[in-house]
Formats: sequence, C-alpha cells, structure tokens
Amino acid sequence: MFKAKPMFGKPWKSAVAITLVAIGAVALTATPALCAQDAPTDSSAAPRTARALLDAYVTEALRANLALAQQQQAFRRAEASVREANGRFLPSVGLNARYSEFSGVVNIGDFINPAYAALNQLIGQQRFPTDVAATLPFRQETKLELTLPLFNDALVGARAAARAQRDLVGSGRRAAMRQLAADVQNAWLAYATGVRAVETLESMLPVLDENVRVSERLIANGQATPDILLRARADRSEMIQQIEDLRRQRDRARRGFNLLRNAPDEAAIALASDSSLLDLPRVERETLVAQASVRREELTQTGLLITVARAQERMANAAFLPNVTLAASYGVQGDRYRFDRDHDVGLASLVLGWNVFNGQQDAARREQARASRSEADYRRREAERAVRVDVQNAWDGVTAARTNLSTAADRLAAAERAFTLVQRRYAEGLATHIELLSARAAYTNAALNQVITHYTVAMRVVELERAAAMRALPD
Repeated sequence: MFKAKPMFGKPWKSAVAITLVAIGAVALTATPALCAQDAPTDSSAAPRTARALLDAYVTEALRANLALAQQQQAFRRAEASVREANGRFLPSVGLNARYSEFSGVVNIGDFINPAYAALNQLIGQQRFPTDVAATLPFRQETKLELTLPLFNDALVGARAAARAQRDLVGSGRRAAMRQLAADVQNAWLAYATGVRAVETLESMLPVLDENVRVSERLIANGQATPDILLRARADRSEMIQQIEDLRRQRDRARRGFNLLRNAPDEAAIALASDSSLLDLPRVERETLVAQASVRREELTQTGLLITVARAQERMANAAFLPNVTLAASYGVQGDRYRFDRDHDVGLASLVLGWNVFNGQQDAARREQARASRSEADYRRREAERAVRVDVQNAWDGVTAARTNLSTAADRLAAAERAFTLVQRRYAEGLATHIELLSARAAYTNAALNQVITHYTVAMRVVELERAAAMRALPD
C-alpha cells in the first residue's frame, strides 16, 4: 500500500490545517439564528419564541385561509336553514288577484232574465231585473289569504333537524380549524427544517474546499495519486447537489405554508431560534385522553348525527298524526271591482288533514330513521375508540422523539470527533481519502439527523396538541 508522508514540513502549516478543520466543525454544529434572510427584520423588537410566533401564524391562517372561508359560508347557509324552519311556524300571508275574460262560459243571466221578464209581465210592474249577467267563476277575484299551522309535528322534527345540521356544520368547521392549526405549525416546522438542513450542508462546503486544496498539495508533493483529487471534487459536487435538492424542498415548504395562510407564494416567513420549540409540559396520558373525549369535534359530530337521526324519526312518526291548519281570506269578487261592504267576502276555515294509508311509505321512512340513529350510535362508539387510540399514539410519538434527542446528540458528538481526527490525519498524509469520505459522510448524516430529530420532536408535539384538543379555538 502507498504510504503517505506528512504533507507539511513545518508545524505551523499543520496548525493551519487543524484550524480549518475546527472552523468547519464549529460552523456545522453551531445553532443558527433562524431569523436571517427569510424573516422580516425589526431591530427594536424583542426575539419571539417559537410558540408565540406560531400562535400568531395560526391566528393569521384561521382568519385568511380560503378553505376555512368556505366552511364559514356553509355555516351561514345552515343558519339560514334554521331560520327557514322557524319561519314555518309563523303565519303566511299572501295577496292573490285574478281578472279574467271569458268566451263560451255559461251566463246564469240567460236563464234568469226571461223568467224575470215573464213575472214582470204577469204583475204588470218592472219589479225584477231583466239584465242580470253572472258567470262562474267570477270575472275578478282579489283576496288576502292567511294560513297558520296549529298542529304539525313534522314541522317540529324539521326544525330540530335543521338546528342539529347547523350545529353539525359548525362542529365540522371547528374540526377544520383545529386541523388547520396543526397543518400551519407542521408546515412552518417543515420549512424551518429545510432552512436548518441547508445551512448545515452549506457550512460543510469550506471543509470540502479545504479537502480539495489538501489533495492538490499532496499530488504536487508526490504523496498521492491524482484520483484523490477527483474524489475530493466529486465529493464537493455531490454536496452541492444535495444542497440544491434541499433548497428545492425548502422552497416547496415555503409555498405550502404561505398557501395555508393565503399569502403570496414567496412571502417572507419569520423563524425563531427557540431551542425548545414546542415542548409540552409533562401531563399524564390518561388526562389527555379524558380531555380529548370532551373537546374533540369528531365526538361532538357523532352526537349531532344521533340528534339528526332522532329528528328524522320524529318527522317520520308525524305522518301518523293529523295536521291542523287555520286558513282565512278576505277580499272582493264579482264581474267588476267594487270596494264596499256590500261586495266584500270573508272566509275562515279550520282544516284537518290525516293520511290514512299510503302504501306503507311512512312506516318505511320511520324504519330508515331508526336505522340511521343506530348507525350514528355505532359511529360514535367507534369515534370514541379512535380518539383514544389517536391520543395514545401521539403521546408515544412525543415520548419516543424526546428519547431520540439525546441519542442524536451523542451520535453527532462522536461523528464530529471522528471526522476531526481523520481530517487531521489526512492533512498530514496519514489517512486515505476513502477514510476521509466515510468520516465526512457520517458527520454530515449525524448533523442532519440531529436537525431532523430536533424538529421531529416539535412535530410530534403539534400532533399531540391536535389529538388531545389542547389548543383553544376562537369562536
């Protein structure tokens, strides 16, 4: 095997190489202040924690998100449906007017006038009119009509169904708000992870540049073959390619985050240097499960589905009961318009309706409503178990992620130390380039793993916050 000799004949040159290695290590492991080119700068403002920053972004997204705006309009539509259902209990008043021209209609006067003429002739006096003109229907009819339901159980069921449907839409909107809050935080964390990963790899470029220069010096001194220079350049090119891929992922995460808050695609995103990010206080798992069982919108929705099914069942049962309605009208009618007490007409009616038989359709609708109620009850029981499992899985995710933090830190410290030693030996011609590449790859992977692990803890915390319904939502 080719035995390399020390490259630098003077101690100060070895010291320079070691110093460059140390600079690269410090640049790689130092925690960047994640507020640089992407964040709006304000020298007078105090640094904001990740929690405060994300709360502000969540508030912005809840106000501006387009999908949530659609949910709001759906809730307005459901509110209008409730008002419509309430309006069916109030009187209905309408004005109806008709004026007709007849052709070929029987005129009662054609039968009465000859009889009256004969009577007048017999008595020798013109006591009976002989110009009577009366057609049915009358030429004009104008009336004001009023209807008022006195008893209709179907209307009661329809109102209950409309109210439950409105509450169901509102609960769905709140569920969308909770999911949006989690999506916003995860999108911000994904973007922050990309920024941090790019900075980590960029901090390695000076080290790779130094490796290229050391390789050139070794070849010039006859201590190495030209292939180590090609490998050093290829290693640097590979790193540049990885950086470009990470930049593309970072920019994609930026656009996804801005989409959630309805901001321009390339709008600046403020980042925080809070090392704890979104760490949660220590809370018992069963406490969070109990909290989720009360607050999760999915459980509220299943309860409302049961209410809707009960209202539909009441509407179906109403078909077996009579309906009582008060109807009244007042107006004028005749061959021409005459508005006086001698020609006005008033009518008041009490209308009873009762469906006796319609081919078992009502019974079938009642059976459908009962089946829907049983289905909603099973769905609620399933949702209760699903929420419990969701919280337990999120809890386990946070616990595992917290444990991985110390492991990732130990891995990075060991890889850093190994890379520093191999880099020093390589600069002195005592290590092969393959050893250097292996140590550098292990160091880079360990640094990226620490970044990912660090932000994974925050993402798991966001997931637990959503699963346990820990965030208070605005009305």
